Amino acid sequence: MLITIEGIDGSGKTSVWRMLRQEFPGFVFTREPTDSDFGRYVKAEIGKSRNPFFDLFLFMADHALHVRNVIEPAIREGKIVVCDRYIDSRIAYQGSALENTLDDPYEWIKKLHSWSRFPDITLLLDLSPEKAIERCGERASRMKFENVEFLKKVRDAYLRMAGEEERFVVISADRSLDDVFRDVKKTVTGVLSRNS
Repeated sequence: MLITIEGIDGSGKTSVWRMLRQEFPGFVFTREPTDSDFGRYVKAEIGKSRNPFFDLFLFMADHALHVRNVIEPAIREGKIVVCDRYIDSRIAYQGSALENTLDDPYEWIKKLHSWSRFPDITLLLDLSPEKAIERCGERASRMKFENVEFLKKVRDAYLRMAGEEERFVVISADRSLDDVFRDVKKTVTGVLSRNS
């Protein structure tokens, strides 16, 4: 089973991912971009790039290696995988960056991933862009995608996907981290009990 955690920056994804890691030590925890040599290259280059196509295909190359080397082997072994960011991040972020370039960049990016493994459950931590920027603080000024207008597009893309696909569970992130984690844990526990 593959569980992914999604949302705009500042929504608490990585914090929740770390808390789940403490709660469920038998799961496989991973993230995108990965911590591989190529994933580190992606992180370095994304900050410099001004071309959303370049960004997209760099992320996808890292994703392809990630699926082959980590995701699929773990799932074949019957393990539960929890990933901080995955395909939906590219659909939301790069789709929004390509909005004026293609007729439907969101659907195009989704089709580019048709070969890949989509999540069984996606936990979408939903937060307003204004609150997200506030939470990122000074760090937001150094981040590539962190401005309110762009994040509104990204959030809309996430919410549109959540409205179209049953795998999404939308969790309000406009609360304390403990409250958010309580709902995340309840969702994950419920999924496990249904699949046991």
